[in-house]
Amino acid sequence: MSKNHTEHFATKSKVHTFYIGFDLNNDGELCQRKSKFYDELFLDITSFAFGSDNAMSRIETPQDILKVQREAFRKMYNIPEICEAREYYLDSDCVEDKYLKKGEFGELILYHFLHEYFNADALISKIYFKDSLGVAAHGFDAVHVDSKNKILWLGESKLYSSGNSAIDALIKDLEEHFNINFFDSEFTIIDNRVHDSGIELDDFMKSLINPETKVLKKLSNINIALFAGFDSNSFSHFVDEKSFKSALEIEIEKLMVRAENKIQTHPWRQYLNIYLFLFAVDSKRNLVKDLHLKLKGAQQA
Repeated sequence: MSKNHTEHFATKSKVHTFYIGFDLNNDGELCQRKSKFYDELFLDITSFAFGSDNAMSRIETPQDILKVQREAFRKMYNIPEICEAREYYLDSDCVEDKYLKKGEFGELILYHFLHEYFNADALISKIYFKDSLGVAAHGFDAVHVDSKNKILWLGESKLYSSGNSAIDALIKDLEEHFNINFFDSEFTIIDNRVHDSGIELDDFMKSLINPETKVLKKLSNINIALFAGFDSNSFSHFVDEKSFKSALEIEIEKLMVRAENKIQTHPWRQYLNIYLFLFAVDSKRNLVKDLHLKLKGAQQA
């Protein structure tokens, strides 16, 4: 596993905070290990793009590894949301507000956290299936399986400048995606894609994704990951990592309360097993710009 450059702590069992870790630079100052984190994140792009099993099936010789990686980078680079925004991040210092509110790369970071910290592998890849089947991607930003604990993870991701806006958008997704009509249509799509891909599942997981399985049975074996990446004020008051973390915990508490209050209005609230993933960054804009630059270079290499 590769999570050496991310720090993680749990405020509650279902509220998890992440940030890029700190280390010394050549001047003896503490700074975030951003380039190391980006490298760590990009190791997941091949599996993110194709799904772990599908990616491995494409590799028959050592020479295939680089070929499959480049194909994965190209698929990632051609995601419509990333295509639309990349010129603004790479060629302009004045990014329109609508692009600051987009969540490009949020799904990749959510994939990374679910895989590395919760041992949950992606069941299907929305990039691969959109390209190969010519159909719209599934509604959930993540569909992962923890085979050991018999849990299906469904994730929604937002990578915004404002933490409050990210939380509000996630709760809107929760309202739109966790209802009978959406479940009926979405699990039909998931079931069909698993069948089309030839993925091997045990009988329990087959039953869980079956569109005919009762919603109550599904929800009792589903964890919901709400991922919010946001600009944190804690970086502007940084003295050392201890003081940073103390300031960050205050921000997290406010976002947690905001989320909990809004979740209480959901009609299924007593049946939803919700985990809040909060990813604090010094600048969402700079993070996304760095990832656009790295992805551009990687897919052209």
